[in-house]
Amino acid sequence: MGAWGVTARESDSGLDYLHIAKVKCLEPIDFLNFDVNNIMETLKNHIIDVIRRENEPHVKNKERVQEYIDANLPVEYTTVVLLLAECLTEYHQNGEFIIHDYEANTDRKITKFIYTSITIDELLKNLHEMLNPEHWLYQSWFEDNTREEWKSHMKTMCDSLISLKGGIVNE
Repeated sequence: MGAWGVTARESDSGLDYLHIAKVKCLEPIDFLNFDVNNIMETLKNHIIDVIRRENEPHVKNKERVQEYIDANLPVEYTTVVLLLAECLTEYHQNGEFIIHDYEANTDRKITKFIYTSITIDELLKNLHEMLNPEHWLYQSWFEDNTREEWKSHMKTMCDSLISLKGGIVNE
């Protein structure tokens, strides 16, 4: 995995997931809104499909494929959680989320996000788990200064999500 910063959008896999969300969820509705639940489910299903496709040909016992899914989904899903938290944070801070449409060579602004308190709770739960010093992602930061920068980024996202959750009126 290539990464050049502490955010999901500064990693190859984060940008790949954002592209999948753009193609499968945002383009079909002309970037009208960012439905966090739908994008979360779409990306989770995409990850499962990839794991299944990559492992089924090599596994004689098809039931073992589920073991591969169970082992790998949480790792890949971590990037999805970070990406969605970053998208929500940008939306919360700026009142819009900007995604670059490379095919049209233009920025697309999304000013409507759809999410529920349950979705926010799931994202927060996952973010807090990542902040556990025993979590593989926490331990993946080799240098203390990079880990501190990442922890600050994580705190910003957590604070933003908590604030967003407090603003939910109707679900």
